[in-house]
Amino acid sequence: ASAIIWLVAPHLYDADLVVNDPKYGSDIRDIANGLLSFSPTFFFGILIPPIIFNSGYHINKPLFFRHIKPILLYSTAGAFINIIVMAVLLNALVKADLTGEFKPHFSELLVFGSLIASTDPVAILAVFQKKRVDPQLFYLVFGESVLNDGVCLVLFDAFSMIVGGEGNFNGPVDAAWSILADFLISFTGSMCLGVASGLGVALLLKFVDMRQCRLLETSFYVLVMYLPFFAAETIKLSGIVTILFTGISAQHYAARNLSMGAQDDTDVFFRIISHIAEVAIFLELGLTVFGLGLTSFEDFCIEFFLWSLLVCLVGRACSIYPMTFLFNLSCNHTKGNQNMMDELDAEGSLAYTTLNDQTAESSDMSISYNKAHMLWFSGLRGAVSYACAKNFPDDYGNHFYFVNITMLIVLVTVFVMGGLNEPFLNFLRIETGVDEKEYMGKYKEPDNLFRILDRGYIRPRVIRDYKKRKSTYNTEQIKHRISESA
Repeated sequence: ASAIIWLVAPHLYDADLVVNDPKYGSDIRDIANGLLSFSPTFFFGILIPPIIFNSGYHINKPLFFRHIKPILLYSTAGAFINIIVMAVLLNALVKADLTGEFKPHFSELLVFGSLIASTDPVAILAVFQKKRVDPQLFYLVFGESVLNDGVCLVLFDAFSMIVGGEGNFNGPVDAAWSILADFLISFTGSMCLGVASGLGVALLLKFVDMRQCRLLETSFYVLVMYLPFFAAETIKLSGIVTILFTGISAQHYAARNLSMGAQDDTDVFFRIISHIAEVAIFLELGLTVFGLGLTSFEDFCIEFFLWSLLVCLVGRACSIYPMTFLFNLSCNHTKGNQNMMDELDAEGSLAYTTLNDQTAESSDMSISYNKAHMLWFSGLRGAVSYACAKNFPDDYGNHFYFVNITMLIVLVTVFVMGGLNEPFLNFLRIETGVDEKEYMGKYKEPDNLFRILDRGYIRPRVIRDYKKRKSTYNTEQIKHRISESA
């Protein structure tokens, strides 16, 4: 949408002529200002929750949790490194007087780093899906972007609190501990609230059978896309992290208590609403680009923007490559343990068998550096970054400039890096045409503590007729599909 508006709008009318027209100029300016001034509350309260919820709701859990270790490394430690590297480098450039007249404070650079570290690789994933790339790469990119959004938004809120209040801390160490404590409390509390929300909806649907009224059932279930978000914001937790884990737990537990028709309806509804919300954000961004002719060129701080673009790439590299090295090192350590077990006698056969299963699992888990290059290249900025920029603190009067700079970075990464995605994929010779089912068929999901608790304790208590359904679900699903196609 933004691309179409950006390319077509300049040909529709002469902006300077219309704005300066004595009869219609003021009306046009009022309309333009209205289109370019969506409320940050509208962004975060209406548009962002469906996007984040849908990401969690449609995660392929076996693949996601198979690669959960590198995903967590990239989205937590990697994101934090990315933010710090960007803030430090940009602060050094500001001190060296290389950013022109725009000289933001270091606290603002931390906030800017946290919003610009949030990735939105929609264009990349669309190409991945079309070419059926290696599922490991697909879910590393997808999984990192899902959790990365939550981590960066929590850090965005934490860093925003120190802008203008630097004097409230006894030095940088005190500020760092305060931010870390806020992050841990907010993220952990929000995650627990999200999981509890999904379980609560599952229990309610189990004991209150709404399957006889499909409209009521569907209408009630779609509320889960917003209510946990508002509950979290009310108690000062992160609504975004809450709604992410609500999506994951609701799909895993609550959806199984819906009728087959309601499952299909809500699945499509969540996808549509998420798509509409994302289009609305990019539409607003496109209308902002449409308004470039109404804004002074100096308002875009071109020197700072160009340095920011370069620093984004450097920060992304500093977050991807060290984490890849550490993860591959852990995989090699597991393989080394197997070599030691090979020397054990028959008395160690049971331990050997267990470790051998773990090693077989990790043998294809190491991440090649071609995939790491693609992960680095996949760090597009998008809807979440732009929405955060609209909520940027204005204690030092720089809100307007950071919105403009973020807008330009989003456009450049989406159009340039998104457009070069397929050629770069071919250049790196990433494996394509991979059958995901065949890939998963080679993988045996390990019996860890969570899986044992999930199947033996949680599911039987929150899913209606779980034991009976476990054996009849596939038959019911097949019958439903046949009736739908008929």
